[in-house]
Amino acid sequence: MSAFTRLWRRAPLWRLSLIGMVACGGLTALYPPHWLVNLYPPIGKLVHHAPPASSGEGEEQGSAGDGGSAPASGGSNDYRSGQAAAPPIDADLRDVIPLAGRQFPLPVGIWHPVLTEQNGPHGEIVSNVYVRTDRGVVTGVILVRATTVSIPANLSSVPHPSCDREEGILFRRVLPSPPGTTECVMTNVTQPPMGEAASREDIDWAFHRLVLLGFPMPPVLVQGIWVHTVRDPTGDGQNFETMAIALSPADPGTTHIKASMDDWTPEGIGASPFAGRFVNDVNNWMLKWAPVLQQGYQGKLQPSTETVRPGSADPAWHGTGDRPPT
Repeated sequence: MSAFTRLWRRAPLWRLSLIGMVACGGLTALYPPHWLVNLYPPIGKLVHHAPPASSGEGEEQGSAGDGGSAPASGGSNDYRSGQAAAPPIDADLRDVIPLAGRQFPLPVGIWHPVLTEQNGPHGEIVSNVYVRTDRGVVTGVILVRATTVSIPANLSSVPHPSCDREEGILFRRVLPSPPGTTECVMTNVTQPPMGEAASREDIDWAFHRLVLLGFPMPPVLVQGIWVHTVRDPTGDGQNFETMAIALSPADPGTTHIKASMDDWTPEGIGASPFAGRFVNDVNNWMLKWAPVLQQGYQGKLQPSTETVRPGSADPAWHGTGDRPPT
């Protein structure tokens, strides 16, 4: 009997440590952090990453060399290119989850991670996509983006969340904020895209991923948008967190919508009782949910002692407790 064999049989703690070291080393090789890929690029060939979606901005991708798919180098100022990964979609998420060193409250129900991405030279911007379903049909989609550290406020390659967007906005309210901080909520109507993926800053990016995965979705959803930006005292940097949530007006467990597509235009919403009521419900819910999102940004949320966190039941939710109807 060799010394290794005797040690293997007589030292269970050493045996467990050895197994753990091999397992952790393997996981690190398969799912390395962003900084490790930058430090040792060849390890990126082993990574199980989802293909990066095209941002549609050729002039910025042109400087990335081979199609812009490589990780941003440490000396680059490109905050739009990055690495995307597909986490296990069968994971169940609810209530409050960590996000970019802060907290992010999820609306009621069980949410599943669809896609995650880190952008910037050192992964300064984190983007996550979550989906909620009822009997396999999408009832809600969330795209949340947040900075992990302050980023330059004046570079063209840096995304600038704004409360001033005009296209398709049905409702907008700028919320009271301290100096240097901007916070607002907006709503509009959106449709799942059938073509190529859109910019990472648009919820169409999340829709495209869900279409690829075969999730049934209603032909139209109402989108609520929350924007929170904080300027550094010097004015040179900024932190931000944005959330776009698309909510389904369809009947529970189906993609059927009681109103016609014409009823979801800006003109039709005012004439359609069903469409007008659902959009108004989303407006009111976003105003109530914004303070909870703000508490999460500040890290002040506590786990809810109730089955459903107060204010978390959005207009697309048709379940009881935190479970969908069966």
